[in-house]
Formats: sequence, structure tokens, C-alpha cells
Amino acid sequence: MAEKPLKLKRERAKTVVRASRFTASANVLIDHEITHLDQPFTYGLPEDLKSEVEIGSRVLVPFKSEEREGIVLEILENQPSTSKPIIRVLNRYAYSQSALKLATEVASRYASSIVKILRYIPENYEREYSKKCRGGKLEVSRTFEHVSSLTKTRLVEQLSTESETTLILLPTEREAEELFTQLSERFQERCVKAFARSKRPKTFPTSAITIGTRAAIFWQIPDLSSIVIFNENSDHYWSDRSPFWNVRDVALIRSRLENIDLHFYSGFASMEIYRLLDLGYLNLVKSSRRGFLQRRRVRSKPDSYHQSIREGLKTGVVLVQVATKDYSTLVICKNCRCRPTCECGFQLKMLNKTDFSCSACGLSTSEWKCTECGNKEKLLLSRGAQRIEEELGKAFPAIPIYMSTANKAIEEAPNTGIVIATPGMEPRNKKYSALILLDGELQLNRPTMRAEERLLDNWFSLLQFVRDDASIFVDLSYSNRVTQALNTDNPMRVAKALLLERRRVKLPPWHRIVRIQGEDLGAIQEQLRLQFKNAEVSKSIHSHEYVLRIPVEESERVIQAIYALVKYRSASRKALISVQIDPHDL
Repeated sequence: MAEKPLKLKRERAKTVVRASRFTASANVLIDHEITHLDQPFTYGLPEDLKSEVEIGSRVLVPFKSEEREGIVLEILENQPSTSKPIIRVLNRYAYSQSALKLATEVASRYASSIVKILRYIPENYEREYSKKCRGGKLEVSRTFEHVSSLTKTRLVEQLSTESETTLILLPTEREAEELFTQLSERFQERCVKAFARSKRPKTFPTSAITIGTRAAIFWQIPDLSSIVIFNENSDHYWSDRSPFWNVRDVALIRSRLENIDLHFYSGFASMEIYRLLDLGYLNLVKSSRRGFLQRRRVRSKPDSYHQSIREGLKTGVVLVQVATKDYSTLVICKNCRCRPTCECGFQLKMLNKTDFSCSACGLSTSEWKCTECGNKEKLLLSRGAQRIEEELGKAFPAIPIYMSTANKAIEEAPNTGIVIATPGMEPRNKKYSALILLDGELQLNRPTMRAEERLLDNWFSLLQFVRDDASIFVDLSYSNRVTQALNTDNPMRVAKALLLERRRVKLPPWHRIVRIQGEDLGAIQEQLRLQFKNAEVSKSIHSHEYVLRIPVEESERVIQAIYALVKYRSASRKALISVQIDPHDL
């Protein structure tokens, strides 16, 4: 085949957009990654675009020697100015004014740019959204309720009697899919999916019920009346990208700005929610639940959980929850107490009774021996789901055992037998006749501030899936306050104790924690100490990292000052710094 001859192309010079005189102008926020550009720039509004440009429109504007997209924040009528013009309108109805206010508030809360937050908000493409997304109730209800077996039933009844637009958020797509299926059978075309990969519909049904996960908190939904959030203490509700926002905080801001009802349901809430209950900002809805001592048998250490399993197997299926899916998460040499390591230097993990696998290079071996002393005997310091399955298979040889983990989930529990599941992977179609809660000490002693509240949330949430006469085993001592809370069905007692402890040591929710990472931070430390007397500044054990503790009442002013510093360093081309507000991994 003959080659095509080369053709010379004439190079065209870029069109230079010059400043002109306009009778009206617009303040436009440039969609740019550069931090110090987080401010509006004034552009002229040509006569032929006046009817197309609105507040919230996405437009194309000249910026330095290039053309950039931007968002219109304000239109200035009858104010003549000399400036460069808006080139064209890309999306007239991109953001409602409510969405712009929300992005501004969230950016201020997390020391971030407005543009970064706007990227989480799917754009509108029709007028009806921007005209309806206004909210406006005279009385707003903000509540928290400890979840029970009747919670979702009452929610369905409420959705049936009140024809309002509702947004329902759940931590994972698995849970959201379950609820979507359940509600779709009842409400059919009213239900809308808002999962991670879901595209926002161009038009919403009347009185829409939108069921989604984390990102849906930013969706622009016409006539949104209420937001419902299940298990707000879940790790899944934290964004894994800067500025690391949290669904709870965004929902609280949105409820305040748009006058939207807000309802939280959890087995055990975060300390931030209990603080708002203590302050009276949220109202506690008491569910009608009898105490466990009146209806259930609760065992704890040093008793064996085998007795609870035997009792449960007589009448139904037993649920055993364990913390991890592996065979064992912690193995050491029985002789020298060293951890097994691979030839590449990384640690080995147990796949089953005999096989080890390297977490880095993937090497598998069934002939392990200690690299330090040559011993082949090992000692298991913890047990995962596979090890528990092996042990229960020996203890109950004629009973079928099922595994439900992230690798292979069981959607429906059998009528009889034992189900071993990791947190969040429990089949929820049946009421269990016995509940075995293992690895309590492992979960309580995880190196995170929120370990206890997340364990309580996990275990209290499971109680809605057991029968009234179920036998329950808790893998903690009877004197432990977690066991006591389960025994008395009183999570508020532990919550009040945790609130007092956090206040004493100046931790969230009473103090904001700000983590600053970067180079040349010595001067910043002194500036913050001089300017904010109540802010405690300490250097982390990690190099180039400082941690601030600020009373919540003063945090807004401090965060604004920190963000101003971030913008200054960006503008002066100094080393950039990273800022995290209330990191979830404390």
C-alpha cells in the first residue's frame, strides 16, 4: 500500500483576547489545581451571553495565555468595567446556588479549595434542578436513633405516608443494594441508585427515594427534604483523597444551609454525634427495646462459646463473627518468638494450617522454618475465620459450616448450621438463634482512637439480626464496659464515659486535630503559638509533621489562618504543605 505524502500545515497564531468595556460583569472561579488561585476573577459579560450566563454556570474564559474553564459565582449588573470577556458558556445550569454555598462551607471546614469540592458534585444539565434545589423548611428535624430490628420497617412506613424526596446513605454498595432491592419492591419508580459508578439521572421522579453510598451526599436532588444516614461511624464514609472529608460533617453542613431534615441510625454512633446530642443540636429518639437480661442469655469470658453454639443449633442457625478472614493474623516461632519472614525481607502470613505466603513477592511455601533458629514449630497468637472454621469443624463434625468474607460473600443464610463472617459480610435475611462475637480484645486494642466506638457500633448493629431468645457470647471479660453495655442494652452509658475521657485529654469531638505535613515548618509552629494561645502545637515523631489541638469553638478561625498560609506558600513558590482536619486514622 502506497504511503500518503506528507502535508504541511500552516501554524495558526493563538487568538489574543483583549480587555474591553462591558456594562455587566461576572465573578468567575477558575477551575485550576493551583491553590492560591482559589478566588474569583472578574470577566466581562458580552451582550450575546447575558441571557445564557447564570450563577453556577460553567464557562470558558481567557486566563493568562490559555483558555480555562470556570464557575460563575456572582453576576454584577449595571456595573461598567474594563476586563476580558467570557468566551462561551459550557453548561448553563451546572451548579445551583445551594451547591455553591455547600462547596464553599465544606472547603472552609477542611482547609481546601472550593474547586476541589465542586469536583465531587455532579453537574446539572437542565433548568429544573437549579430552580428546585433550594430547600426551605420552617422547622427542621435532626435526630439520632440507636438502630434496632424495627428501624427499617418504620422507615418504609414513613416513606409511604410522607411523599417527600429523601436521600438514604449506607456505608457499602452491598448494603445499599440490599436496601434498594427492598424499597424497589414497594416504591418501584420512586427509587434511584446513587452508587459510586452510578450516573445521576437527568430527571428525578416525583418524591424520589435516592439510595446511595458516600459520594451521593453531594448530589443535587430536586426538592430534597430529608437525609438518612446509616452507620455514620463507618470507615467507608471517609474520603480517601484530599481534603479527606467525612459524610457526617458534610451532611450536617448541608442540613443547616438548605434546611433539610437529617436522621442518623447506628448501633453506636461516633463521639461527634454524641457531643451534638449532649449540646442539644440533635434529638435522641429512643427505640422501644427491652433489655437483654429480660430476653437473652449473654455469656462472656471465661466461659466457652461452644455452649452458646449448641443452644443455638437446636432452634436455628448460628452466626459467628470474627475480625479477620485469614487463617491467623499473628504467628511466631514457638522457640525464639520471632515472626516468620520471607527471603525478600517481608513478613509471611498463614493461608491455612501448613501454607505460608509472602505479602510482598507472593512466594508460597508449605515447608516453613524459622530463619533465626531453624525451628519448624509455630505458635498462633490470633485466629482468623479459616482457623475458626477448622476448630468448629472438629467440635461440631456433623454440622454444616459456611464462610462469608470479602472474598466470597453469602447473600442468604441457611436454615441450619453455623455461619462464620467478618464484619459487614453477615447474611441479613434471617434472625439468628445464637450470636458469637469473637476477637474483642484484638479489635479494642487496635492502634486507633476510634477502636472502641467502632467495635460497639459493629456489635450493637448485629443485635438487630438475632431472635429475642437468642444465646449471645461476648469474647471479653464480664467486667469490661463493652460487655456491660451489651448486657444492659445501654450504649449511652459508654458514650458518656468516652465523652468525659476525650474532653480530659483534649481529643475529638471536643478538640479539632489538625495534621500539617511539609518542609520548613519551624516558623509556622511559632506563628501559630503566638497567634492562637489555646492551640497546642506538638511535633510528631515523623519528620516534617506537626499536630495541632484546637478547641472546637475556636477551630474555624485557626483553620482559616492555616489555609491562608497554604495559599501564601503556593503563591510564593515555597514547598507545599499538606493539611488534614480530624484525620480518621488517629
